[in-house]
Amino acid sequence: MYATLRPIVGRAAIETETGPGATFQALVDELTARWPDLTREFFNADGELHTGVHILLNGRDIRYLDGLATIIPPDAQVRIFPPVGGGSNSFYHVDTAVDAQPIINDYYGVPLWLMKEYLLDLGADEITPDLMTGSGWRAALRKAEPRAIGSLRVGGVTAEFTGEPAALDALFGQLHVKTLRGGG
Repeated sequence: MYATLRPIVGRAAIETETGPGATFQALVDELTARWPDLTREFFNADGELHTGVHILLNGRDIRYLDGLATIIPPDAQVRIFPPVGGGSNSFYHVDTAVDAQPIINDYYGVPLWLMKEYLLDLGADEITPDLMTGSGWRAALRKAEPRAIGSLRVGGVTAEFTGEPAALDALFGQLHVKTLRGGG
């Protein structure tokens, strides 16, 4: 367990009853039953695995295998990483309705100055200290309310996006990579 997950379970490594032959869904079910606070860290409101949570099997993200249906092999080394290196607390779904509301994302672990750099790298212009515009989109930025998990407090930036759905989809795909990898 890494970063914000470690205070919840109380240590870096844990042993589970779920083992070889079971699915990762069974493993996650066991973990959330033992430590209910992991539920909010692993899943969104719809019960889907957060995009920022990475469960690695022998170094490979299970999303690129069979997801939570992946069978745990006998030689499994499992590592679970929460989205503390950046990323968003919401998913990148763009409403295509003409009167769509702005999309508001909190990027924890990404300071305001760094978010501006990311957006500039992705073709934005800085209109004011808190407003960036790109081709078909704009983002209003402000410091996010710090998030506390146990004794850990993580700051970040809140970004309110508006624009054309296709432009926002393209932006979010690139921005997601930058925020998760600390610069892309």
